This record gives sequence, C-alpha cells and structure tokens, in this order.
Amino acid sequence: MNNIAGGMRSLCEDIITGREDRRSTIKQLKGKAETIRDNARRFLADSKKFHEEMGKDLKEALRGGREDLIQNVNALREDFRNREKEVRADLAEATKIWNQMKETLRDRKMKPK
Repeated sequence: MNNIAGGMRSLCEDIITGREDRRSTIKQLKGKAETIRDNARRFLADSKKFHEEMGKDLKEALRGGREDLIQNVNALREDFRNREKEVRADLAEATKIWNQMKETLRDRKMKPK
C-alpha cells in the first residue's frame, strides 16, 4: 500500500508540476506572441511610411521627367519645323531651276538651226 500511496503522491506532484510548467510556458508564449505582434505592427507602420515616401519621391521624379520630356519633344518639334522649312525652300528652289531648264530646252527645240 505504501507503494501505491507513494506512487499516487508522486503522480499528483507530477501533475501539479506539469500544470505549473504549462502555465509558465503559456505565459512565456503569450509574452513572445505580444512581442511578435508589436514588431509586426512596427514593421507594417514603417512599411506604410516607407511606401508613402517612395510614392511621393516617384511622383516627383515622374513629374520632373515629364517636364524634361515635354521640353525635349518641343525642341524636336521645333527642329523638325525648321528642317521642314529648309526642305520646302530647297524644293521650291529646285522647282524653279527645273522650270528654267525646261523653258531653256523648249526654247532651243523651237528655234530652228
């Protein structure tokens, strides 16, 4: 009987110790979980702030790039207009020369030798 009573006492003490250990472990896990939650909250807040700053920087960069692009396109268009005027002037001069040559050839054909 002594053996059974000692075994029961040992079993009860093990159950109590195990319960206290589980409570302690659960308390530690809750603390760690809260730390993880706090870190996650901080990470999300930092990520959101970083994302907003990146968006702001990107908008400014795109705005600046757009202004540069507009200036470049305007310069190219102006250059194209100037070259177009030069080509038109060259074509007009070539047409004038061609017409003069045509008249000269016609006059030579019409004059008898």
